[in-house]
Amino acid sequence: MTVVDGRWPFAGRDTDVARIRAVLGEDPARGVVLVGPSGIGKTMIAQQVVGGLARNVDTIYLRGSAAHATTPYGALNVLLAELDEDTARNPLLVLSALQRMFEEHPAHRRTLMHIDGVEEIDELSATVIAHLARVGAVRLLVTCEDLLRAPAELFDLWKDEFLERFDIQPLTLDDATGMLTTALGAPVSRSAAQELWASSGGNPKYLQIATKTDVASGHLLQCDGVWVSRDVPRPDSGRSLTDWAAANLAALPAEDRVIVEVLAAAGRVPLTVLLSAVSATSLDALQSDGVVTLDREGVPLARLTHEVFADVVRAQLLSAGGRAALRSVSTLRNDPGMPVQARLALAAWALEEGDSFDAAELVVLARLANDAGIDGAAERFLDALPPSQVDCTALLERTRQLSMDGCVAEALVTVENALASGLSEAAPLEDWVDARLLAARLRARTNGREKDSGELLDAVAARLAAEPASEATADLTGKAEMARMQVHVFEGELDRVCASAPAVLAGGGDSTRWSTGIRSLLSFARAVMGSQEQAVAAARNVDARAASAPSAPFERELTSTHLYTVLLLAGYWTECLDRAGADGDLPPVLPAGGSRSEFAEGVLLAYLGRSSEALEKLLPAISQFRTRDRHGFLPLAEAAAAYAQVLENAPDAAEDHLRAIDLSGQRYPWHLREAVQYFRLLAEAWLGIPDVVATEFLEHALVLGSRGYHGVELFFLNQAVQLGQHEAADLLATSAAAADGPYARLSRDFAQGLVAQDPGGLKELARRALDSGNYNLAGDIAALSIEHLTETDDPMIRVHAEQILRKTSTPARRHVRRRVLSERERAIARMVAQGVPNKEIAQQEHISPRTVEGHVHQVMSKLGLSTRKQLALIFGQQQ
Repeated sequence: MTVVDGRWPFAGRDTDVARIRAVLGEDPARGVVLVGPSGIGKTMIAQQVVGGLARNVDTIYLRGSAAHATTPYGALNVLLAELDEDTARNPLLVLSALQRMFEEHPAHRRTLMHIDGVEEIDELSATVIAHLARVGAVRLLVTCEDLLRAPAELFDLWKDEFLERFDIQPLTLDDATGMLTTALGAPVSRSAAQELWASSGGNPKYLQIATKTDVASGHLLQCDGVWVSRDVPRPDSGRSLTDWAAANLAALPAEDRVIVEVLAAAGRVPLTVLLSAVSATSLDALQSDGVVTLDREGVPLARLTHEVFADVVRAQLLSAGGRAALRSVSTLRNDPGMPVQARLALAAWALEEGDSFDAAELVVLARLANDAGIDGAAERFLDALPPSQVDCTALLERTRQLSMDGCVAEALVTVENALASGLSEAAPLEDWVDARLLAARLRARTNGREKDSGELLDAVAARLAAEPASEATADLTGKAEMARMQVHVFEGELDRVCASAPAVLAGGGDSTRWSTGIRSLLSFARAVMGSQEQAVAAARNVDARAASAPSAPFERELTSTHLYTVLLLAGYWTECLDRAGADGDLPPVLPAGGSRSEFAEGVLLAYLGRSSEALEKLLPAISQFRTRDRHGFLPLAEAAAAYAQVLENAPDAAEDHLRAIDLSGQRYPWHLREAVQYFRLLAEAWLGIPDVVATEFLEHALVLGSRGYHGVELFFLNQAVQLGQHEAADLLATSAAAADGPYARLSRDFAQGLVAQDPGGLKELARRALDSGNYNLAGDIAALSIEHLTETDDPMIRVHAEQILRKTSTPARRHVRRRVLSERERAIARMVAQGVPNKEIAQQEHISPRTVEGHVHQVMSKLGLSTRKQLALIFGQQQ
């Protein structure tokens, strides 16, 4: 059930409410003023505060309004109704009468005066209220949009510290997601939540309006019980949003409306460009009212504060003044300070207005759109080209657009048509190279064509080697080397990247703009090979450089993704989760950016054995990817969800996810195929025969080790040992010694503790694994610690190991642990079934009779038995 059309839930403001209640509860002389723009949630916060204090205070609610703003005592009419006419006509008598009224309340119950919209309180009412607050007759809880517009008497209360100011901030992405989930009655994918959150600016009122509009238009829809957004640009605004925004737009003065229309159409515009076409006074007024925001980092840029308002304005007919101003700003779209998004938006507007563009400019605009990853923009400009003017350069941009949309087959056909039709040796060198590099990448992703990638890359290398030395040739050479390494990474040939990248960088490649990408690929390859600490240091450096330098969103995504993967392989799992959960970690302009970070977080949580948390992330991401999987993440998401489901003791759901894994439609990168196999094997181990799957883990680990891929080998080898292949512990220790990083050290110590059968050491190692966030490893090691306990060991080892088991348990682990007996428990159970007395069992096992009794109790508890007779029946049948 949804409340999209009704009153929305209160969410994301618990900290604000607690802080405000603390002020009102601790200091009887102080009040609170909540400041923030319309729709930010001030009134709802105040209502929650009042509700929590209701047992200890009496509340009076007053509301400022334009109708009463000029009426003497207009805001206090509800209180003055209790006074006689003579008293009400005399300001001094009014003050004294109201002061007596509130002071006569019982000492244990104070009066809280909640005033909404304080800017519209008349002066006489403000004077009375301020006096009552200063003498302690009442405490105030005030809300306003702009404290400077409040009556002077109430402003002075804040200045004189009778009121503590709280500036109410927009909702965070997590808070907005929580609000949407509650309001819509089902989980919401991070992609959908991020889109609505960005559109509303975190303003709860605008969030509700945007959500209602998207549900009505079908842009926000349910898929597998999860709310997802369609993988297309948002449609025109719905009726309710249009009516609301149109009313606000109509209320603006003509000059203000012009500014709103320009910013709605263009997005962020350099202040100098905007002021060349609009009134500075109007801009100041809109900024003061919170309609326009000025971003001052670097070149000052003006934008509309709330994108949801811009959506509606774009759908309206522009005023004559807005059209003229846009025309003026559009002529300056090539200004050096103009953001790419604004330049493209202005060009798109001019195209819709019927302006003529030559083919070269349309192709340049398409290239900019592809570089920036702006969904639908490149397609719009390329579609505007007359068929007779579609040359090879345009085909290259069409190929890039199709590739980024996930249309691999269509993209390959397009670029190969370009190769066949005109990109011969006589074509411009850059186009000749770009076409072949694109085709090489696409062939690598196409079943049956992967072996053809190498010949294209070799042809490019040979052509560039024969070209005269120049800066342009060096740049293209760096681009080609990076493309070759990307294909190596895709194919899992990480040793070739480690062998070639240092030489490329040393030979001049480090001076090209592709060096950041090459270094990022090298850091990933080194992590796979086992040099995790070196890889982490390099990846951090590369990511910092990419973040501080201007770069395209896809370049930034590449370095960020590789850093995340390197941290995961090294064992810095907490940092990974922090990065995946960060609101701005992935470029927001990229399609489904939110669901990609949600997916990354869910996969890691599944690996760590934190199944319920993993499913909270994975299920919304899967639903979003099922609408369109541009980036090929769905198979891994399904595999990770299958493992998480078995941990939650949901085998049928796990089987559904396993059946949904499809790697046949196109070729997927090596590291994704490895991860899918890892999770698929884990799920099958819980669903089937663990010993068989443990052998598969071990055999695959040996293959990885033979290639020198110790960073990934550790994951498979560790799991083989955890599943019962304890004889492989020495091999695990050797592999861990060939790698480094926190995970390698954990693996080495685990192997050594298992070989030594040291329960105390294993228990401490389980604690380390728990501290790292790896519940899977911690739980398994804690169980082994208990299994290897002897009578001479410290009994607290069991206590602490049991605590770790409880903290890391999942429904499936609890179920299995109840059923699975250790070797000693099985031996004792068999002897009990044969009628052997406890004393004799104790002598045979070299333990005390009391310890025997403890083992018997543990066996019966695990098997759900209540008598020794039942135990004898079960184990007697197994003899």
